[in-house]
Amino acid sequence: MKTMLERKGELISNQSTTSLEDMTHAELAHGDALDIAERNTEQERSIAMRLRHTNEIKLIDEALGKMHSGMYGACESCEEIIETKRLKARPFVKYCLECQEEMEKSEGDSTSSVSMKFDNIE
Repeated sequence: MKTMLERKGELISNQSTTSLEDMTHAELAHGDALDIAERNTEQERSIAMRLRHTNEIKLIDEALGKMHSGMYGACESCEEIIETKRLKARPFVKYCLECQEEMEKSEGDSTSSVSMKFDNIE
């Protein structure tokens, strides 16, 4: 539990305080095309990182809630106990390895069937 709390603290403290709203149009338009492209790329990376951090904080909060309710370590799909090794590596994981792999396989199958449908369009 302490590790999750420490990680949550790190994520919160590491989030950048600069937001898109802080950037004026003049700042965004200043410089040549390469400068503007570099700033846009950096902003996109920053936004993606914030989204990942926000999602991880949410998962940590859910795991802490499960600890309080006595449901921590149970797979949300099959309700079997998740391996300790897996929980140590990712303490906020929701699924056992078998269910996670099955979900990823199902997602992959649906993605490939969609792409095959588009491949057949002329």
